[in-house]
Amino acid sequence: MHIRNGAVVTGLAILLAAASAIPAHADKPIGPTETYQTESDASAVNVFVTRGDNVHWSKHAPGDINAHGWWTKTSGPATLAKVTVWLQVKEGSSWRTLNVKPKDIRPGGGKGRRTAAPYTCKNMIEKNYFRSVVDVDIIGYADGASKLTTPTQTWYCGV
Repeated sequence: MHIRNGAVVTGLAILLAAASAIPAHADKPIGPTETYQTESDASAVNVFVTRGDNVHWSKHAPGDINAHGWWTKTSGPATLAKVTVWLQVKEGSSWRTLNVKPKDIRPGGGKGRRTAAPYTCKNMIEKNYFRSVVDVDIIGYADGASKLTTPTQTWYCGV
């Protein structure tokens, strides 16, 4: 057992000696521009909130359900975003998209500053579960991949 430990220690010493004799490899130095945002990039940070309403009956089209998506800006230079809203129905354990509507909009919400995904019900007898999913992609700037999913709503709306 002492011989085996001695051989391990000797082998380790040889490896360490060889490793210390080999110079570290560095093709180019790593500078601040490679590891950190530049000042101009840092000033372009956009803080915004993805917003959407629950699936609801349309006020303008009887027999339709609707979902809206929009965004509000907290800070940053962005003035336009592609907002996409999916209106979905639950089928078993998964969700099926009934309508999807992307639209380039300015921040704020309200008329002209949101996108809508309507769906015309086939009947008013069949009970279903609906939700909307909203994605905001700031135009010209990188942003995260997170999406807003609204709470499930129950409506008598046949699909």
